[in-house]
Amino acid sequence: MSSYDATPDEVITPTQFRDSMRLVRLQIAIPISVLVAMGANLVCALAIKPGLSGINTLFPTLLSPNATFVGIYWAILYILQVGFCLVLLLVRKDVTKETLIHGVGLRFAISNWLQAAWAVFFTLQFFWGAEVVLILNVILLLSIHITLLYYPVTLKRPIDALFIHAPMTMFLAILFQLDWLHNGFVALGWFIKEETAREKYTWQAVGAVAAVNFISAIWAGIKRLYLLTTASVYLLFTLLFASPRSNPTLPTTALPKPTPLLVTLIICLVLHPIALIAGVAWQRTREREGRIRLEEEVERAEEDEREAEREARAEARANRRA
Repeated sequence: MSSYDATPDEVITPTQFRDSMRLVRLQIAIPISVLVAMGANLVCALAIKPGLSGINTLFPTLLSPNATFVGIYWAILYILQVGFCLVLLLVRKDVTKETLIHGVGLRFAISNWLQAAWAVFFTLQFFWGAEVVLILNVILLLSIHITLLYYPVTLKRPIDALFIHAPMTMFLAILFQLDWLHNGFVALGWFIKEETAREKYTWQAVGAVAAVNFISAIWAGIKRLYLLTTASVYLLFTLLFASPRSNPTLPTTALPKPTPLLVTLIICLVLHPIALIAGVAWQRTREREGRIRLEEEVERAEEDEREAEREARAEARANRRA
């Protein structure tokens, strides 16, 4: 059974019963939502012409990612989501149940439905509708990310780290650092149909990339989020190795990235690991200082205790003489 099991003599508390019902709802809603999201993306990518990739080619922007790199990323993400569903259906440990129920919850199912809606809107070239869906999804996934901070990644529970924390982090990273920006450029009409347009939207692209990566790097450094740093670096490579074409049908019309954008991407690539290393170093320094203060307090307490014993002995001797 996937809910809270009880022996014949055991009494289930109201809280345990409510959590059991929540878990059952998750076991139904989330696998269905994952299948719907995967199905919608596959249909919109493969069965419809032009599909998701074709529309990206028709509307190239300075933030168009490398299609192969992004495809690999989404393939890994959906494999991890399938693993999440298996963990959800086979869960036994109470700690994992708490993480699934209170750390993730039905918000993940809603997020997958939104992802399916985005695929439909983008394929229909209703770009503003797709942008609204992406922003809502970023907010929703950010709320999941924040609540999961109360159930931190630990090597003691590698399954939780791989199939719960990793897909949530990867999902948030690609939507926040790439998808809503690229979709926004398309919705605003900032296409690269000619080389002059490449220069026209350079600083908008620089500002967008710098902003989301600075926020992500600082957050990952403060919270020491290795998974977020890894995902962020990979997504930067999807932009670094992308060359939008001014003519979608001619590979020879691929345009090099403007120098300011290229420099920004390289700086962000360096920023992410540095921020993480700085965060880890700062945490270890604080822990070391805490240990030193604790040792000093222990030594001070021991010295006070010895001093009290000396005073007691001296007082005892004085009383004997009297």
